[in-house]
Amino acid sequence: MNLRKLIFTNNACYKAGRTIIPKGIMVHSTGANNPNLRRYVGPDDGLLGKNQYNNHWNQDKPDGRQVCVHGFIGKLVDGTIATYQTLPWNHRGWHCASGSKGSGNDTHISIEICEDALTDVSYFKAVYKEATELCAYLCKEYKLDPAVDGVIIGHFEGHKRGIASNHADPGHWFPKHGKSMDTFRSDVQKLLADSGLPKPETPTSTPNEEAIWNHLTGKGLNAFAVAGIMGNLYAESGLKPTNLQNSYEKSLGYTDAGYTAAVDNGSYTNFVKDRAGYGLAQWTFWSRKQALLDFAKAAGKSIGDMTMQLDFLWKELQAYKAVMSTLKSATSVKQASDAVLTGYEKPADQGDTAKRKRAGYSQGYYDKYVKTVTSTPKKHYCIQVGAFSVKANAEAFLAKVKASGFTDAFIKYSE
Repeated sequence: MNLRKLIFTNNACYKAGRTIIPKGIMVHSTGANNPNLRRYVGPDDGLLGKNQYNNHWNQDKPDGRQVCVHGFIGKLVDGTIATYQTLPWNHRGWHCASGSKGSGNDTHISIEICEDALTDVSYFKAVYKEATELCAYLCKEYKLDPAVDGVIIGHFEGHKRGIASNHADPGHWFPKHGKSMDTFRSDVQKLLADSGLPKPETPTSTPNEEAIWNHLTGKGLNAFAVAGIMGNLYAESGLKPTNLQNSYEKSLGYTDAGYTAAVDNGSYTNFVKDRAGYGLAQWTFWSRKQALLDFAKAAGKSIGDMTMQLDFLWKELQAYKAVMSTLKSATSVKQASDAVLTGYEKPADQGDTAKRKRAGYSQGYYDKYVKTVTSTPKKHYCIQVGAFSVKANAEAFLAKVKASGFTDAFIKYSE
């Protein structure tokens, strides 16, 4: 990164003196075919080159507008790529106006990439690289996680979120070179990982994971939600349904298997009130353990039966309205993982380190099972179960087939 500083002290935005606590970064592009920094940054410092029209943004109202961003990326007079910081990073910029839900000016640092004709591959690669390096630097500086939903967004994404005006940048430019805001965020994450920050942990393979993935997917949740749940369950129990909280094994004198058997056969009667975490979700509070025990007995299953516990977990989740709402609409693994951590599991430690760790486990499951599914297309074999000359008879038979569990059955008409 080639970072330089020329603060716009003459701009009315700087003079306003308002500050923010940065919560994210909004990426803009200029929308004009002029890759030269001197168009926007001035006066000439010997590297920028002279702006013959003197229409740079270091003046009260550039082009008669109230506009100002935190930094520009583009060409110096010698053709090299550089970043110029033009506002203090914690200054409130005037870069995205507002939307129905407020303004990104109040939360996001803004960077503006100087556009060219949008076709120069070498120029794009250079400014894209500079922008990812700047964002990685700012994420490190302000402890921002680029994997968190809404932390790094394009102007067009800000508009969709209701915090910015209706602009397309940089969504009209990046795809022309095989990039998107998703790849941008991913590349920032890679830079942070390579910079020495701790890399997310991935879960160790367990015998139950595929069955759990399939069971939860069968509930109609998307892959982000399923991965978010599984990452938390792995953190709690290692996906082991008979897991007795390790710190209680010695005090209670039981192994996982021994505890499970004693609860099942009735020789241990303090399951509900012993305060020991148990099972996939490490149910601990007495009322939840009582409900789990009652559920197992009603199903005629062992307290350590995995399918029973997953069904109980699903039943429990229905009472956690906010968590379920997030899971049903999840657009990222971390969003789902954080929702389960803070809204359902609620351990004592819900800090950033715990969130990162569980999100790392969740991402591991997402990468493993989503990639497996998408990279290995399944063949489908169709079975015809009848042919009818009367439509009503066909519909009646279809109803019976669907009632038997074949919900994707359908009628095909042929001459």
